[in-house]
Amino acid sequence: MSIIIENAGLFSSFQDFGRQGYEHLGVIRGGALDPLSHEIANRLVANDKNEATLEMTNKMASIRFTEPTLIALSGGTFKAATANLTILPNKLYLMEKGDVLTFIETNRTSRVYLAVGGGFELDDWLGSTSTDFKSHIGGFEGRQLQTGDEINMKREYTERHHKLFENLEETHQTNWGIDGYALSFNYMSDVFHVIKNKGTDDFDTMVLERFTTGEYKVTSKANRVGMVVEGQSVKAYYDDMPPHQSVQKGTIQVKRDGTPIVLLNDHYTLGSYPQIGTIATYHLTKLGQKHQGEKLKFQFIDVETAEMNLVKYSNWLNQLFHGIEYRMQLEMLK
Repeated sequence: MSIIIENAGLFSSFQDFGRQGYEHLGVIRGGALDPLSHEIANRLVANDKNEATLEMTNKMASIRFTEPTLIALSGGTFKAATANLTILPNKLYLMEKGDVLTFIETNRTSRVYLAVGGGFELDDWLGSTSTDFKSHIGGFEGRQLQTGDEINMKREYTERHHKLFENLEETHQTNWGIDGYALSFNYMSDVFHVIKNKGTDDFDTMVLERFTTGEYKVTSKANRVGMVVEGQSVKAYYDDMPPHQSVQKGTIQVKRDGTPIVLLNDHYTLGSYPQIGTIATYHLTKLGQKHQGEKLKFQFIDVETAEMNLVKYSNWLNQLFHGIEYRMQLEMLK
C-alpha cells in the first residue's frame, strides 16, 4: 500500500495545483511548477486532475513499489526503467510488487511528475496537498522527500482503475500514450511573451530594447522561488520606488546589479525590486521545464495579443485532453 523512496534524488516533493486565493494573507500558492505535465500524468492514470503528483527535479528519485500500482510519468525528455520495463514519458504502466523505478537519462529535462492510480495519502491544508516548505505544511510532512521515506497510497480506485489493472495484467503497459511531437507546440520554443505592467515605466526605451533583443541563460541559482538568468544587464530606476509591490508567478524583477529574476511558484507575496513585466500565463508551463544553461528570449506583447494567445492555448489543451479521454474510453471497451 505504499511507495518507498530508495534514493530521494535532488529535490522531490508532492504538488498539486496549489493554494489559490490566500496570497493576500501571506500564503504562497505553491503547486506544480509545470502544471501541464502534472495534469497529463494524472489523466493517464485515470485520476482526478487535482490529485497530487510527485515532482522530481533534475536528479530524479528511485522508487520501490510494494504492491501492483498504475503509474504515469510526464515532463520533458527522459528514460526510466524497472528490471523488466523501459519507462517512457506520457504513457501508462503497471508496476508489480517489488519493482524499482530508476531513471537512466534526464539530462534534457528539468522536472518529472509521477502520478499513481488512486492517489497518495498526504497532508491537506487550505484545500491543497502541495508542500509548503516555508510553513512546513502539506505534502509529506511538509518537506522534500528523503531516502527511506515510505508514502502510503490512498487506493481510491474507480471502475476505470480496476479495468486498467485488468487490461495491463499481462502487458504492463498500454500501446498508446502522448507523442512528444504533440507537446512540442508548448515546450519547444525559447521565446517567452512578457506583458508590461506599471513597473515597466522604470526602464528606459533603449534598456527595454536590449532586454528583448538579448539572449539569457538559466543559472544555477534557480529553485521553486525564482530563476536567476544571466545575459544583457538591465538598468532600472530605484529612486522614489514603492518599498513593497505585489508580485505573481512569472513576474520579472531586476536586482540593483541589473540581473533579472523570474519569480516562480514559491515566491514571496511582496517584492521590493523593479518589475520589467510579467510572463504570460500560457508560457509558465514551459518555464517550469527550463534548467541550467538553457536559453530564454523575452518578447513584449500587449494584453489583447496575450488574450488571443491564451484562447489558442486553451483550445490546444482541450484537444490534448480530449485525445487522452478518447483513448481511455477505447481502453475501457477492451
